[in-house]
Amino acid sequence: MSTENVELHRRFYEALNAGDAEALVAICDPCVEIRSVFAAVGGALYHGHEGARKWLADLVDAWGGELRVEIEAYFDLGERTFAFGSLHARGGQSGAMVAMPAAVVATWRDGHCVSHKAYADREDAIRELGLTEDALGPVAP
Repeated sequence: MSTENVELHRRFYEALNAGDAEALVAICDPCVEIRSVFAAVGGALYHGHEGARKWLADLVDAWGGELRVEIEAYFDLGERTFAFGSLHARGGQSGAMVAMPAAVVATWRDGHCVSHKAYADREDAIRELGLTEDALGPVAP
């Protein structure tokens, strides 16, 4: 198993937490597909580099610019990585601080993210991966 993809996944969240759209785009394949449950009510799908920029902008808009993803564990699944943790943000409308569970499955090809799918429930992600929590081997955050 390659730890390179886990490192890329870490860098993805460093860019997101810094609000650095260009660093985020540099990690993404030009045809990246991002499925988000946190950027828009009911979820949203973003395509390509412009989609990655729009996703980050939508996250900032939805959460008033105060957003941080804290990953508890990464899992190396070969061409895919799985991460779970929590999203900490301030509601754009209410101003209230929130913390929500978050899980992501990312797919990597040639050192770039080709797919990033977020889940509000890590059990849903694990089930979609066709795994059990016992089968996963964590990699330190």
